[in-house]
Amino acid sequence: MIYFYEARIGWRKKKGNGYTNHYKDVEFVSRAATLEMMNTDPWFIAEIMARNGLTGSSISNFGVIKVYKVTELGNSMYYKY
Repeated sequence: MIYFYEARIGWRKKKGNGYTNHYKDVEFVSRAATLEMMNTDPWFIAEIMARNGLTGSSISNFGVIKVYKVTELGNSMYYKY
């Protein structure tokens, strides 16, 4: 299945000797069915970080924090051929 998500992402940014927490509500499409599957897929994490401009070396602990809404869009044709 392909899913459309409305979710919250979170990350930590180094500031001086400490860190500040940041959050942002985003929308994206994914084949991942659960929150754990999204956070363990390095390609997915890199793509979401790049789309939101979070590619600096001071970014850490990036991940999807909370899913607000999930909509099934349809079946993926990727694995059928």
